[in-house]
Amino acid sequence: MPFKRTFLYSVAINLFFLALCLVFGDIKFGAVDDYFMAAVLTGAHGTDYNPHMLFVNAIYGYALLPLYHLFPKMGWYYIGEMFAVFVSFTAIGYVLLRKCGKRWGLLLATLFTAMFASDFYLVIQFTQCASILSAAGMLLFTHAVVDCRPPKGARNDPGLSPGQALVLSIGVVLLLWGSVMRWQAFLMGMPFFCIGLLFNLKQCWKFKWVTMTSLAIMFAGAYAMHHFDVSLYKNAEYAPYVDVQEPRAFLGEANYFNHNAAYEDLEEMGKSGIDYHMLTEWIFYDTETFAADSMRAIVDVIGAYRDKIEHGDIPRLLLSALGHSLQSPLFWMWFIFCLLIWATNCQNFLYLWASLGVILYLMSILLAMSRLIYCVESGFWLYAAVLAVPLWGLFHHDLPRKLVVVAVAVIAFANVFTYATSGKLVRGPGSGELRTLAIEDSTDYNQVFAYIDSQPDKMFLLSMNAYMRFSHHKNPPYLAEPIGSYRRTVSFGYWTPYLPEITQALADFGITNPIKDVIRDNVIVINEGRLSDFLQRHYYDSVAVDTLKEIGEMTFFKYRLVQVADSAAKEVE
Repeated sequence: MPFKRTFLYSVAINLFFLALCLVFGDIKFGAVDDYFMAAVLTGAHGTDYNPHMLFVNAIYGYALLPLYHLFPKMGWYYIGEMFAVFVSFTAIGYVLLRKCGKRWGLLLATLFTAMFASDFYLVIQFTQCASILSAAGMLLFTHAVVDCRPPKGARNDPGLSPGQALVLSIGVVLLLWGSVMRWQAFLMGMPFFCIGLLFNLKQCWKFKWVTMTSLAIMFAGAYAMHHFDVSLYKNAEYAPYVDVQEPRAFLGEANYFNHNAAYEDLEEMGKSGIDYHMLTEWIFYDTETFAADSMRAIVDVIGAYRDKIEHGDIPRLLLSALGHSLQSPLFWMWFIFCLLIWATNCQNFLYLWASLGVILYLMSILLAMSRLIYCVESGFWLYAAVLAVPLWGLFHHDLPRKLVVVAVAVIAFANVFTYATSGKLVRGPGSGELRTLAIEDSTDYNQVFAYIDSQPDKMFLLSMNAYMRFSHHKNPPYLAEPIGSYRRTVSFGYWTPYLPEITQALADFGITNPIKDVIRDNVIVINEGRLSDFLQRHYYDSVAVDTLKEIGEMTFFKYRLVQVADSAAKEVE
């Protein structure tokens, strides 16, 4: 097919599925992390834009800043992620159409997008975004090299035609973009990329200078951008924030500890087991009792009580994980693509076992760490599926035109019906179970936000759960959170404490230690009424807590010191 027609077909397919997702789906981020990274970028916690997003390379933030300055109300972080997924699907569809011809290509491109659209458009988040960008980049790169033909007039030094050079360049750009969205997801795709190149070693060697130069540029660029991002956090301003990240992440895996044993051991060592439980619930924004060194000391103790997965359990867990994968379309797309290798170029059918071996190896590593989640696992099947495409041979038996039209129409109508009836059901990025992204909550958040806005001289400190729930009821992802919109609402946990702009916002209200300073007159606490015991053990003789207001599931508390005279009067009464 000509380039222009191929490109337009691929764009049309992806516009159709994007439209279905936008019309019938629930327009939300797939992960709360993305919402708050977007909020950090737009300056919601401070007074200006801040590209330091921790999980996503700051280069992405810097690239979006001009758009935020031109159109500050638009949620460019979200729009950028959706555009990345759209470009990736279009690139994959383009290769399928070029590789297989109009009929087979149209059918396979439509089927592929139908299988993956919901997981990537409706559960948009940085890990899956990095996976599909990297996968599309790998496919374009391999396709350009495998389908290389010497330009006219070339004799001893074959190279790329202008069109192939463009495809290869776009592939490198998408790979670099994937490394920016999440470095770890990009790296986890490299074993699949290596296998794909090895199975095409003869063609890669024939065009070795093009291949090696492109790979060198890609890896050098990716590592340079990663180094740049890491270097941004190596300064005094971010030192407190960086110091707390390792113990914070470790304590966030509370489900994998023997809590009773850790509690008893800490108590015997003179440390508080109750403090440990607070930390596992990510209530840690106390700059004295829960300073980074103190948190690391507790982590050192409880590390021995982390649930360990024995090597003998890995095969059983792998079988269980594979059984779970059989219920998702990602596995079947990989399997169909591998069957097409067998049907068109059976000498490369070994790729099925090689790619499966890499998937099982990576899954076993993550299972041993108790970190195998759906959004990561789906990336493995995606990498393995798309890198099967360059190994296909010629499709000698063309499909009847009517059959292709009927098949594409059936896929289209089936998807319209499915999205119209259950478009809000998606596979969660953690477990992969079908659910809605919206959280059932009877709270009228307009009242909650109005109450907060009515007291501009107060700082509101929140439980992490309340903080996360706010994200579902503020601006939709396609609209930016205004600068300063979260400046007076600070969480006791999560990955945002100690950000410089949050530290400055607290300081503007005279707060230097958030948990300790809840007794200040200008501090109100939301959904965390259990701090009195902690405060009395570490800081004050007697603390009382009053309920100021309840709005649905949001409760506003006021902590105060109890004077000795007040205590005596209460005892007399």
